[in-house]
Amino acid sequence: MTITRTAMRALCVAATVTATLVAAATTGQGAAAQVPAAVENFTLIMLPDTQYASQSWPQVYRAQMQWVDDQQAARNIKYVLHVGDVVDDSDQQYQWNNSKSAMGLPTDDVPYIIGPGNHDLDSTSTRAATRYNSNYPRSTFTALPSFGATYPATANDNTYHVFTAGGANWLVLALKYQPSDTEIAWANQVVSAHPNHNVILVTHAYQNGTAKDSTGNRLWTNLVSKHANFRFTFSGHYVNAGVITQQGIGGNTVHQIQADYQNLILRDPNSYLRVMTFNPTNKTVDVKTYSPYLNRYMTDVKNQFVLTNVNLVPVG
Repeated sequence: MTITRTAMRALCVAATVTATLVAAATTGQGAAAQVPAAVENFTLIMLPDTQYASQSWPQVYRAQMQWVDDQQAARNIKYVLHVGDVVDDSDQQYQWNNSKSAMGLPTDDVPYIIGPGNHDLDSTSTRAATRYNSNYPRSTFTALPSFGATYPATANDNTYHVFTAGGANWLVLALKYQPSDTEIAWANQVVSAHPNHNVILVTHAYQNGTAKDSTGNRLWTNLVSKHANFRFTFSGHYVNAGVITQQGIGGNTVHQIQADYQNLILRDPNSYLRVMTFNPTNKTVDVKTYSPYLNRYMTDVKNQFVLTNVNLVPVG
């Protein structure tokens, strides 16, 4: 790395990346598919609700992201997937500042994508995301080679990114808390436009352990189950952890994974993240739950397990 996330953090509040990408946000015609690299093991990081770390323990949040940067080469980390509730109180700017001091810019080292949670919104009744967009604007992400498009076209409420890893094409779709019918329709257009990509949905509320909530049922019926190239969903929101494995209508297996360790009173639970190591040759994903701040793993069956028979979409 020639420029580290640490070196860039001081610029995070004062400046944003201003490059633009020619893409049609509402039709899913954003970043083009790339020629996949050779089959390789790679890692994705799932970052559960960071709201109390942003509020009270920013050192925990910074330790998480610094570890990701430090481990990028050794673990071949491709992306950080933040499942939302970046902050606890969206009207408290210091919490946004704490989050940005940890996250840095997505162009610093390991790129990231965020599915805004209910605490990131101005109001859950209106679902307005003015404060979120002020702190994580669309313009911050457009310089990423993996950037696809957003909906609405000028805001970062919902977005998708594409990348290659493990000899396959990937599409990460991040949807705002409790997506509307219009937002789900946009998501369907995006997925349909990328049939040769393995699709990951990142959204805040989808399931509570091994049971879908009402939003999860809507998303499964109206989006996830409809596309043969869906492979994963990731969510948080509920203080729980669980996996639901189901077949889509195309016979494809979709692993739906939820985790959230937030704790208002205790610091340490807020320090855990998910480390997911993909082995395309063996068709496995090794999932571990780790605290960089404590240098400690959770080893119970909910938090350490291996997904098998993970069949990726062949490159078309």
